[in-house]
Amino acid sequence: MAKGWSLTVCLIVKNEEHCLGDCLDSIRAWADQIVVVDTGSTDNTVQVARQYDAQIEYFQWENDFAKARNYCLQFAVSDWILVLDADERLAGNSETLPDLVAKDYEGYYLTIVSPLGAGKIEAEDHVVRLFRNGRGYKFSGAIHEQIAGSIKELEGQDAIGFSGIIVRHRGYEPEEILCKQKIVRNSQIIKSQLAERQDDTFMLYSLGTELIQQEQYGEACNVLMKALKHMTGGEGYFREVILLALMASLKNSAYVEDEGLFVKALATMPADSDILFLAGLRQAALGNFSLAGEMLAQGGINTVLVPPQLINAIVGELFYRQKSWQAALQKFKLSLEAGPSLYSAVRMIEVLRKGEAGAVKALAYAVGEDAVKLAHEAVLIGDYYAAAVICLAAAERDVGESFNQWKDLYQSIIKQAGSMPAIIKDYLGILCQQMEICKVALATDKECLVVQSYLEKAVNRSLGVWLTLWPEHVVPINIWECCL
Repeated sequence: MAKGWSLTVCLIVKNEEHCLGDCLDSIRAWADQIVVVDTGSTDNTVQVARQYDAQIEYFQWENDFAKARNYCLQFAVSDWILVLDADERLAGNSETLPDLVAKDYEGYYLTIVSPLGAGKIEAEDHVVRLFRNGRGYKFSGAIHEQIAGSIKELEGQDAIGFSGIIVRHRGYEPEEILCKQKIVRNSQIIKSQLAERQDDTFMLYSLGTELIQQEQYGEACNVLMKALKHMTGGEGYFREVILLALMASLKNSAYVEDEGLFVKALATMPADSDILFLAGLRQAALGNFSLAGEMLAQGGINTVLVPPQLINAIVGELFYRQKSWQAALQKFKLSLEAGPSLYSAVRMIEVLRKGEAGAVKALAYAVGEDAVKLAHEAVLIGDYYAAAVICLAAAERDVGESFNQWKDLYQSIIKQAGSMPAIIKDYLGILCQQMEICKVALATDKECLVVQSYLEKAVNRSLGVWLTLWPEHVVPINIWECCL
């Protein structure tokens, strides 16, 4: 205990061999004691725990997480206790632990970040996981168990602080749910609790979360709305219930009927960036693009629910729908610079067709080294026009250096594009022949300006033809629907 304080990490586990190591790696620098309570593993979970010198204890599972947690706590001997699940790991700000334990708080909220199903949205929850040992604090709740109530009851409402520590939770990722059949287990426990207390808002919140994982968005929205009717607004999970209800409403395409839900959310937390973002998505889905843009500008653009790349694509789409071509171009460019996005590339081509100055160069530099990857992605979904234009724009940027890979891709497009008009195939074939001739010439003189000029003109002519033949393009899915 040379650091002046000690920490016990407490976990309850069952069949966690695939993720326990990552969890323990994330805390081993801070842990003076690791207590792992196994509730019936049939894999190598216990062996993995022993590799980290964990103290192994066993508990007969009773469909009650609080009981298992409290059983684990009794083995802790350190000054402080940190509670984690095996499918979690410390992911940020753990270096603040020495400062936190030096303060007078009895416990701290940690920020738990969880992916919601197969979507791109991540949910945040603030849960007390770090607290002083030896005070008699106990978890309560058969599922999604909490210890905050016990601390507040014994030490007062101001006994808990916010740590800023981030914990990433894998448990709601699709493969985790499938592996551990969490949905079935959790739903059974929650429903048994609701059978006894049908208006228990925390259990309703928990059930709504499980229903979202099952993609039962309509039922999830109903359950979460019921929870909101019984909530005062002072609950620690009030914001999460509102956010989940908004998400479920959007996924259920119930955003027209649920006007009251969005109005209430904005009235309750008018400056909340995540609520403004979701409300903006609703307005976009309704076709109110200007209003959607206003909501994003008011703070929705700062949401943490989706990555910046997707935010830029959404804002770009809003500008595009309002025919603000240059503004749209810049946002799609930022989206592409953050990572490959066929959606943003196609939209940039659409802007290019409008005759906007600098659009070709913007597209070329935005796709950068991802040009071939994006073109192949377009080919796989049969979007041969997009594939060709992406490559031609990129080839214009570095013609004479990597044109050979463009030629190979063009030939691939010709072979696969069964529905492509014969005249286009013929034109593409001529371009490939021109490139082959230039390849031979450049093999002798890589700096041959005549050949490079010839190639540039060929590429420019080809790009012009493709843009002329470009069909009215329909992007398969609205970008705001990609968020959920």
